[in-house]
Amino acid sequence: SKQPTKHSYTNTKTTKHNKQPTTHSLNMASAVRDTLNMALVVELEELGQVRRILMPTPLDPTTWQAELRTGSTSPFLQEATEDPVLKRRLVAALVSVTQDNDGQHRFLALADVLAGRPLEASKLLDESTAKSTGFELLYARPEDFRAAAPGPSVTSSDNLDIMALVQDEMAPKLGYVNYSVVPWLCLGKKQRVLLSDETTLKNYHIKEKILEYVSLVVNCHEEGCDHSKYRVGQSSPNRRPDVITEAVHTWFSGPSAEKNHQIQCAIWQHLEQGGSVAVHCLAGIHRAACIVACQFLFRYHVLGHTHVPHEVDDIYRKLKSVRPHVSPAYQRVFQEYEVYVKSMGRSSKSMI
Repeated sequence: SKQPTKHSYTNTKTTKHNKQPTTHSLNMASAVRDTLNMALVVELEELGQVRRILMPTPLDPTTWQAELRTGSTSPFLQEATEDPVLKRRLVAALVSVTQDNDGQHRFLALADVLAGRPLEASKLLDESTAKSTGFELLYARPEDFRAAAPGPSVTSSDNLDIMALVQDEMAPKLGYVNYSVVPWLCLGKKQRVLLSDETTLKNYHIKEKILEYVSLVVNCHEEGCDHSKYRVGQSSPNRRPDVITEAVHTWFSGPSAEKNHQIQCAIWQHLEQGGSVAVHCLAGIHRAACIVACQFLFRYHVLGHTHVPHEVDDIYRKLKSVRPHVSPAYQRVFQEYEVYVKSMGRSSKSMI
């Protein structure tokens, strides 16, 4: 494969775009997955006695169960009423129970549930409204969302067992964390690509040492944000991680390949320089997954790393093996970038 080269990029966190965000209406028929007809589960941090909320019928709270730390279950509404710590938390929390086909979340308000108000699909809050409330955002997923076994070990050219990076002493996945290591894109134990939800990166997890080595955060759901919200990259006390912000769901309305390419160059540059990269949206399964999928294309077509998967089905099969509810919801973005990197001449590649 080609020798690594230095790459320049425009830091998109300071780039302004004149395009107005596109407003998307809720159309349950075109949702990514019609999760309102699935049994869902909400994972909670260990606060009070409840560990998980089980939702057999998401819009009918009378069916919900609270799974306790002891392993037993009880009716959710009863538990929320009797546990004041849990109730205080839930009245200021929203739960994503489905997504549109552009990957944006739709939320229900747990305050409505506790007040006994009826829930309707047409009245779910859109993502921008939910984020503007300042409430805690939780994510309900199908019951089988936990990661599958990562598969057989694979040794890279420098004898690094890349599959061992999925979960090890630096990434033990203890407690409430929701990130996944993408081993096929990692360069070393401290040079990993992480696909994550946002909440994980906003909290300090002392046992997840890999988060301390994050030198770049790619935020795929906002045009700009307060960089101080991230609690990663603590290995260098005098330097905070760089942050790139791009609302990928707005890319449906215009060309995205050049902005995408700047992000891919930045990811590779930070890995080359010895850091890890965390790519996130809200849940880390659609927008962020698309950007990580495009890094496979960058490695294969731009860097000439022929051992890296480069076909869309193979890429998403790999991603789903470490993060089961990844979904190829942004195929146009992926396809535009694939055309872009394939059309780059050799001289253009050498200048990146």
